Amino acid sequence: MRVVFAEDLEYSLGARDLLEGVSLELYHGDRLALVGANGSGKTTLLRLLSGELEPVRGRVYKPEGIYLELLEQDPRFDPEDTVESVLKRGFVRLERLEVELERLEANLADPEVYHRWEELHERFEALGGYKRRSNYESVLKGLRFEGREGERVAVLSGGEARRLALGALLLSGADALLLDEPTNHLDLEMVDWLVGFLESYGGATITISHDRNFLDRVTRRVAWLRRGKLRLYEGNYSAFRAQRAAQEEQEAREYANWLKEKQRREGILEQARRWAPSSAKHARRMHSLEARMEQFLQEAPPELEGPDAAVRMHFPIESPGPERVLEATHLRKGFAGRKLFDIEKLLVSRGERIAVIGPNGAGKSTLVKVLLGQLPSDDPAGRIRTGPGVRVGYYDQKLSGFDPELTLFETLYRMLGEKAHAALGAWMFPYEAQFKQVGNLSGGERARLALLSLSLQQANLLVLDEPTNHLDLQTVEALEQALLAYEGTLLLISHDLFFLDRLATRTWHLRGGQFDDYPAPPGEYLERRKVMVLPELARPAEPPAPKPQPRREKSRWHLERERERLEATITELEAQLRALHAEANQTGLSPQDYARIAAQEAEIHQQLEALYARWGELADV
Repeated sequence: MRVVFAEDLEYSLGARDLLEGVSLELYHGDRLALVGANGSGKTTLLRLLSGELEPVRGRVYKPEGIYLELLEQDPRFDPEDTVESVLKRGFVRLERLEVELERLEANLADPEVYHRWEELHERFEALGGYKRRSNYESVLKGLRFEGREGERVAVLSGGEARRLALGALLLSGADALLLDEPTNHLDLEMVDWLVGFLESYGGATITISHDRNFLDRVTRRVAWLRRGKLRLYEGNYSAFRAQRAAQEEQEAREYANWLKEKQRREGILEQARRWAPSSAKHARRMHSLEARMEQFLQEAPPELEGPDAAVRMHFPIESPGPERVLEATHLRKGFAGRKLFDIEKLLVSRGERIAVIGPNGAGKSTLVKVLLGQLPSDDPAGRIRTGPGVRVGYYDQKLSGFDPELTLFETLYRMLGEKAHAALGAWMFPYEAQFKQVGNLSGGERARLALLSLSLQQANLLVLDEPTNHLDLQTVEALEQALLAYEGTLLLISHDLFFLDRLATRTWHLRGGQFDDYPAPPGEYLERRKVMVLPELARPAEPPAPKPQPRREKSRWHLERERERLEATITELEAQLRALHAEANQTGLSPQDYARIAAQEAEIHQQLEALYARWGELADV
């Protein structure tokens, strides 16, 4: 079923043509990645598709009743809203579809009515109509709002509000989800849960993200927006990169061969022109060659497009520093009565590349701040010592440390003097943008300013807290290349697994007050620990049981709906069983833990026995 069709869209921003003749068609089940440099118009295209913006030319066509939901970068809620009211808002749309299905069911003998019912039923099922309750519980659990349903949204932090907006979008009953950086403010486990949720979603998705691992897992086509034009590629992001590399190589080879042939023909034509006056035969040959040359030029391949301008990052150091870069003992920290970590001893050696991972709120940034001396250890015996000659460069995810009243140029002038303009230009700040106040910069501009400042510090220990946030894929890849060439020691906090696996050789994992130190990249560590699994689905408030049969005989459609609801509940309970089995296989469990797990398993088995029995009855209908 077609969800949306965009034809020849044009859109301008001031004097700049942002989109030029962009066309796109989207069907239920499509999984599209939208990629391009910051400022290329990706978010603008999503807003045009959703109807928030109107194109200068072209049209966006959506069939009647089709709904697209856009994830806002800065969501706004009514202060009186609660977590529950926001999340359940989309249920109204699914309930309307259900009412319409029941209305049509009364006249299914009519072929036209049946065709309409069949289309609507397929759409209702794809959008999660039968799984509203289990999806709601899953979102609560997966985005960590469980037990907080009655909280007012006014008390949520910015990151929590963004996660709530994502949850509301997932439950919206929309035919297409327009996901603009959906992994912002999600930790690795939340990202993994989101991948699983999107796999079961039957509508279409368009995803903008700087997380390459996420894009590879949730997309099957790539739309590349570049210089106002949109090009489509089959496969995920990694496949797109490989195709582009091969395509660029082929285009360069074809263009080089054409230039060589052009030079050969020009030489022959030049010689013919010198001989033309000598005879009529030579004159006719010259005219023939000129005609063929004109045709040859008309068939010329398009000139190679130069690469998009990109930041060329470099983090130079004067000295790699001592062998023992950082030593710490008796590091302990808690918050609101909850232990974050209790670490007896840590040693960071020269040249190590350490990834710090764990759920949001586990204490990753806190641990880094304790190591840097910005926060004290709760243990009075805590000690931190850096080796002689260690220079620390710290990238704070809050991008603090700059005077918001100063312009970009004034900020850099204090660091570099007359070289400020050249440095800002090299870091992709156009001349006119260099006079913007720091407080008015976008997230991507502030991130580039912070990295530029870091590159001037000659630091041989770089501590980077979420450096890829707010950066487009091109800039993330430039940062990755710069850090691969960096000769100092790295300490990285990030939820971008692709980025970490490319750079890190050691992993620190914080979770539930526990600290693990593993001598390998995070991908290998997470595979070993089997952390990257879907969080167990929330348990139903009441044990599910077969619904009592009404006195009147149910229609076949109602019986099918009941069977599908039973299957969804059975799937949910089986997922809980798998999670309990995984928990039972962990080391360090107490006898009380094993007793709790055994009791929960017995309860779930009892519920499943009743559900299997009812499902068997319906399977024969």
